[in-house]
Amino acid sequence: MKFNKTTEYAFRILSYMAMEEDRLYSVDEIFDKLHIPYRYLRKLMTNLSKSNFLYSIQGKNGGYMISGKLEDIKLLNLIEVIDPDYLASNCFFGITNCSRESTCVMHDQWDDVRTHIKTILATTSLSDIKRGNNQKFIII
Repeated sequence: MKFNKTTEYAFRILSYMAMEEDRLYSVDEIFDKLHIPYRYLRKLMTNLSKSNFLYSIQGKNGGYMISGKLEDIKLLNLIEVIDPDYLASNCFFGITNCSRESTCVMHDQWDDVRTHIKTILATTSLSDIKRGNNQKFIII
């Protein structure tokens, strides 16, 4: 399973900011470190702020800060806001009418995979990522 670009970027942004959660980050700094296209980044930062993942401070010395406790922000929370259809019952083979009544050969196995992924995302928080203390996977 692959996440869409917006979800990947949101994971990277919040993971980067979690390393020093009590400070302000400018869009320019995040752009310099993470190399996310600037206009896309600005829009995503606004959306993360509107979704209460980030707190925005306006003005010359403003920026963004993580809103809330790292242990309370689960990766699944991000997906539910950014890409709520990600864990939908999409067919392994892309068959549009694959359902409980008429399933493909991989239906049950794929359902197990989605359930397992959802469990991992629901139990992994930004504090777990911070504990890993390795920004190499975030900064390209």
